Amino acid sequence: MLKIIKPQKLKGFRDFFAQEVAIRQHVTNVFKSTFEKYGYEPLETPAIEYSDIFLKESGEEASKLFYRFKDEGGRDIMLKYELMISMCRAVAENINKIVFPYKRYQIQTVWRAEKPQKGRFREFTQCDADTIGASSTLADAEFIQMGVEALKKLGFKKFQVRLSNRKFLNGLVKFAGGQEHQFIPICLSIDKLAKIGMEEVKNELLEKRKIPIDIAEKILELINYKGGNDQLISVYKKLLKDIPTAQEGLREVEEILNYLRLAKIEEDFYQFVPSLARGLAYYTGFIFEFEITDGGVGAIAGGGRYDEVIGKFVGKKIPATGGSFGIERIIEIIKDKNIIQIEPTSVKVLITNFDKNLTSKLVDIANKLRIANVKTLLYPNVDKLEKQLKYADKKRIPFVIILGEKEAKNNQVILKDMKNREQKKIDIKRLVKFLISK
Repeated sequence: MLKIIKPQKLKGFRDFFAQEVAIRQHVTNVFKSTFEKYGYEPLETPAIEYSDIFLKESGEEASKLFYRFKDEGGRDIMLKYELMISMCRAVAENINKIVFPYKRYQIQTVWRAEKPQKGRFREFTQCDADTIGASSTLADAEFIQMGVEALKKLGFKKFQVRLSNRKFLNGLVKFAGGQEHQFIPICLSIDKLAKIGMEEVKNELLEKRKIPIDIAEKILELINYKGGNDQLISVYKKLLKDIPTAQEGLREVEEILNYLRLAKIEEDFYQFVPSLARGLAYYTGFIFEFEITDGGVGAIAGGGRYDEVIGKFVGKKIPATGGSFGIERIIEIIKDKNIIQIEPTSVKVLITNFDKNLTSKLVDIANKLRIANVKTLLYPNVDKLEKQLKYADKKRIPFVIILGEKEAKNNQVILKDMKNREQKKIDIKRLVKFLISK
């Protein structure tokens, strides 16, 4: 007697069947076509990397989520935590072969050992696009334009890009009395403002980050200013007029806003948000998040400028900017809101198989249809016609071909429309043209 193996998968990991795969392919195809429209080219990198590559760049919060282990050779390795760092390593290793500026997109699986929840998994697909070797804010702004276009193509109507700048935030912390070594810890906390609120962020700054109360309160006051894009930039320019770093950051924000206006992006889609900080340690300037504003879903994309990461691999500064779209979260929203309709099968026609003497004729019909790119399923077993019709019904296959001895002699088939339950006889010569037109 066979020993039964319990079928179960790890939490945070999933199986994908046909309809789910179709939705995923639709979403990734939209991103691929949009990226390529803006001049990005594809890149793929390995699933496993040396751990130290990620440990040095991803920051303290990220390192808690690494799938890290030692292989049989004793090497300290990990499953790829994100695409960006892996891309930086690939660019650095091939620095003399790449033509710069280099625009790349990458859609691959990554792994994070975090608590699974709705729209958040331990194995998931990440979707990145980056421009390497361009210091201009045009590259930053173009990513926003491209992201807005992709989300519109996917059917989203209510979303917003929240943007800020690490140089501006650095100046803000300095103005409040903070020290350089306190900057990243402060960013890690204030980035949670939208999620946990002012009081919780204040408590975290005081208790976890050990920031003096006067500095913490001043920072929270400064990042909480409200207003339109131009109004906020004007206020901060005056307030931080003696801090060059802050002024540089504000100029960059202003340039990006001006580009978006030139590109005729509706102003409802973007907003300068002073409290946006992004949790990762490697950002050097422009930062952003895409957020779905309908239904409290939260961020579905994020990124920014990271001019110092690739340089650590090659010993010279190489500017870089880009971001990542949360494919999984986007897919969950699309399913929840019924934004697109995907049929449960891509098969157009089922050829029934109930007479073994007609097998050669059935195969010939199937071949003719497939040569014409009609997606055709030839039922593999000789079985009762009723059972095969029920199968087509459950699979929601729109057409069924029935071939009996009489039809075979007359070079005809019975074609059944499963939606309206009508059927008719049709010559095999006309069959292909008819199904192509449907």
